[in-house]
Amino acid sequence: MKNHLYQCIYDILLSDIQEPAKLTSLQRYKAKIVRLRARRMEVMMDNNAQDKMENEEPSFHILKTVKRRETRAICQILDMQGNNVFGHLNVLNNFLAHLRRKYQPIEIDQTCVSRLEEVIPLTCPTKYADLLEQPIITKELLSALRSAAKHKTAGIDGFSLKFYIANWDTITQHLFELMNQMFLHKNTHQQNMAS
Repeated sequence: MKNHLYQCIYDILLSDIQEPAKLTSLQRYKAKIVRLRARRMEVMMDNNAQDKMENEEPSFHILKTVKRRETRAICQILDMQGNNVFGHLNVLNNFLAHLRRKYQPIEIDQTCVSRLEEVIPLTCPTKYADLLEQPIITKELLSALRSAAKHKTAGIDGFSLKFYIANWDTITQHLFELMNQMFLHKNTHQQNMAS
């Protein structure tokens, strides 16, 4: 069964299914493999298994796994009031309640936020903000290319940064126009680049 499930995963990876559907299918088969392994481990760890011989002692590995599981289990904690909490389910519910209290939305006073904004200085004065809105220049583009990892691909086209640097003289103008089109106009449509 395990080999069959792994074969299904391999077939999904090689298929032409769209990525979101492929991910959903992969997660479903991964869950099946995890459940299968958990069931197998449960049977292995069961001291009353039918295939066990009379007076047979569990193997060293099973004893070690059981001991590790027991030492890792949290059996008792102190709650927020200092009371001892016992039992797996009670401990779990206590942790859940603690995390809900800790990460619940909190009320904020809008006047405090306004006062805070007045006190905190701007990190970027407007003269620098205006410079950041200027079009990209070729020197900045080449500097960005040289600072990145040479054998990493920048996108799905498969071209590494080493390719862009090696062919810089040939592609400078096209890359420069493309980057500024994306930066200034937020699109890459051909009709906008031609104008």
